[in-house]
Parts: sequence; structure tokens; C-alpha cells
Amino acid sequence: MNVKARPPLRRWLAAAVLALVASPIALAQGVTIDFWYSVGGAQGGALEAMIAEFNASNEYGITVNATYSGNYGETAQKVTASLLSGGLPDGGLIPAGPLWTCREGNFLLQEYLAGPEGLPEDAFWPVLWDYNRYGDDICALPFNNSTMVMYYNKDLMRQAGLDPNAPPQNWDELVSQAAAIVASVPGAIGIDVRDEAWWLKALILQNGGQIMNADATEPTFNSEEGIAALAFWKRLIDEGLMLPAQHGGSRDLFIAGRLGFLMASTASVVTVQGGAAFEFGTDFLPGNVSRGATVGGASLVMFPSTPEKEQATWRLLRFLTNVDNQIAFTTATGYVPTSSESAESMQIQALLLERPAYAAGFEQLAIASQYPHFYAMGTMDNLLRRAIERVELGVETPSEAFAAVEQELIAEIAATSR
Repeated sequence: MNVKARPPLRRWLAAAVLALVASPIALAQGVTIDFWYSVGGAQGGALEAMIAEFNASNEYGITVNATYSGNYGETAQKVTASLLSGGLPDGGLIPAGPLWTCREGNFLLQEYLAGPEGLPEDAFWPVLWDYNRYGDDICALPFNNSTMVMYYNKDLMRQAGLDPNAPPQNWDELVSQAAAIVASVPGAIGIDVRDEAWWLKALILQNGGQIMNADATEPTFNSEEGIAALAFWKRLIDEGLMLPAQHGGSRDLFIAGRLGFLMASTASVVTVQGGAAFEFGTDFLPGNVSRGATVGGASLVMFPSTPEKEQATWRLLRFLTNVDNQIAFTTATGYVPTSSESAESMQIQALLLERPAYAAGFEQLAIASQYPHFYAMGTMDNLLRRAIERVELGVETPSEAFAAVEQELIAEIAATSR
């Protein structure tokens, strides 16, 4: 994977940090810290096992009190409320981490990055650093990160007379192969998606458009390229290749063998692998003008507390992101290995030989991009999902839907900017 160099970080290069960081060994002895995490299922179980190992083996006597804080939306609401009323944990695995840290004036993690127990700038892929910035500042650490990939049913492709080892590489091929499956296999569905807003943003990028401007102060998706991407989506509906407003069960449909092509997170690979009774593969999302994808997932953050608890939290975060744990978490969950060192390890290379479906998600990081975090980004995704549904059902045209979303999002950005 091609890793681009980045300019020095503004705050990361500070010559001095807090006194507590300068004397690390004297602190964080016998401390208990609270940690919230927003992943459940196999992902949550893998994280819990790592935290149990940390509690049993760390040399400082640190105890982590880990609590599942709900899904991404529930956790974001809980953090928002705690920022207002108090009661934040010492750290956590939190969605949109930069919004709850640097945006709130909390640059604690960056101070520890610059300290004697810090991490080098090449500790993670550049695009994952980008995902954890707010402006020029690093606000969180990568952990359960992913890209959306295309899952394809090789058995359905064979039944449709297609080459099961040549999945679609562009929009035209996606349409033609999905049409062949629908025409050849009774009851089969050509295409579906597990996260509508995530795929639409990828389609906009693939068509040469952009999601937001350079500093995320204005939306840019309501462009000729963006409208054409949403029109392509409508084409899939009109040609009977994708069912309108029925995306919630898409992964189950794929596992049941009824769906040709599923656009979903690489983190779904473990669930699909465990449930599918047919041969499947994964690949990059099909492109148009170019390939394109954005990063997803939650991030590791720190919240201010006492010097002892802050350093204990940092030591936990360093442990969770070490190469051995990156490898273990990827193997257990399908999330991407967050550094080149873990991706190139013997363990991950052996994993790819055994389970090649894991590969597309992190190989796609090489062409992934990320718009800056902004407070209304969750609102934007909800508005995009609404626009998609209204276009699918014929209530609005793509241009009408995007015009409405643009105006609402501009108003929301203005109301939440500071």
C-alpha cells in the first residue's frame, strides 16, 4: 500500500508537554479508569478480551472498568449529554471522536503523542490519521476502522453465465452483471447496500465529485457529479436491480444466497463468512471516473481527569493499538489493520491466504479519502438517507432531493459552528 508522507503536526511537535507526561514512571500506579466502548457482538468481545489481558498483565497495577455504551448513535448521545452535565469516562472507543475532544478544546491525546511514551507519526496509515483530525490537530487514535467493499456471490454469478473470478470493476459492469443475475436466477436480487449514505458518498467520489469543501464548512455534493451519482442509484431501482427502501436486511439476503452484490463494511466479513453456504468474494467498490471510498468506524479518545488517570488511559490506548493487538483485532473482526507494520506482518499475510475476503477492505485504504470532521456530519448522513429514499420512491428527482438536503445542511452547519 502506498503511504503518503504528511507535514509535521502543529501541536504534535511542541517542545514541552505537561509535567505529568515528563515523569511517566512516577504516575499511573494502582489506578482504576472508566472506559466506554461502542462496539458489540464479535467486535465487542475481541475488545473485551484485550482489556482483560491489559488488566491482568500491565506492570502499573492499572484496572480498566470497561462498559458497553451502546451503538454509535447511542454512544454519541451519551457523550453529548456527559459533556454538558459531567460524568465522562476517562477514555473510550467513541464514534466521531474528534468532535468530542478537540472541538471541545481537549488536546490531551496530542500532548501524550508528543511525550516520552508517545507514538511515531508512521504508527498508522495517513488516511486514518486524517480520519482522526479536527482541523490540523490529532484528536483520537485509529482502532476499529473500515471501508465499504463489494461482496459478490460467486454461485449466482456462475448460474448467470458470468466469470465468478471477474466481479464488476465499474458502474457499467455492475449494472450488466446484476442484470444477468436477475434475468437468469428466479427470485434473485442484483444489488443491495447495508449503509445507504456511506455508499452514496463513495459514488459521488467515484464520479469525480466531493462531499464537503476543504474545511468542511460547506457541502459540495449538490454538483453535476453528485446529482449524476444519485441518478445512477435511481437507475438501479428503475431497472429492477435493487429494491427501493428495503436495505435493512441486505446482509441477511446476501447470506441467504439471494443477492448478487452487497455493498457493506469490511467488518461484515466475519458474519458473512460464518453464515454463507456458498462461495463469495470481496473487492473494491466499483468505480466510474475513478475508484473511491471513505473511512468508517470509531476511534480511541481520552477525556481530562486527574494526571494519574490520564496517564493510565494513555497506557491503555497504547496497548490497544500495539501491532500485536492490531493483528488480533483484524483477525477476529475483519476491521482493517491500522498500520503498515501490522498489514505486512506474517500473521496478516497468512490470514489473507486463508481468508482472501479480508483483503479488499484494507487494500482499499490506498485509494480511500476522508473529508474533515464537522459537527453536523451525522445530520448529513441522515439527510442523505432521506434523500435516497425519496428518490427511490419517486417522490423527488435527484436534483430536487440534493437541493433540499443542501439547504438543510447549510442551516445545520451554521447553527452548530463555533
